[in-house]
Amino acid sequence: MALGILEIMYIVLIVLAIGIQVLLYKSKSNNSIIIINMLFGLLLSYLAFTTFPTNFAIQRTLAVVMGIVAILAVVIKFRSEELVLLSKIALSISIVVSLALLFL
Repeated sequence: MALGILEIMYIVLIVLAIGIQVLLYKSKSNNSIIIINMLFGLLLSYLAFTTFPTNFAIQRTLAVVMGIVAILAVVIKFRSEELVLLSKIALSISIVVSLALLFL
């Protein structure tokens, strides 16, 4: 029973990630969508960090790094309007890698 609920949670997270990524690339530099992507990336990073036991130091560190990448992507976007595409790509990488870490 619990594994079925966990699978449903994974499916919901994947659907949300796809939907948020589509909105990110279709919008013309909408700040609220970028902030939502950052928060979703931080949520996935936190979930990935907490799913690993304490002796999986490399995977836990990678999860924290993906959260930092999400934050840095937003900082890059607000610092320079020329690097908007780079920040969108960094947010996408953060979300995809965090999702991949969840499935390990």
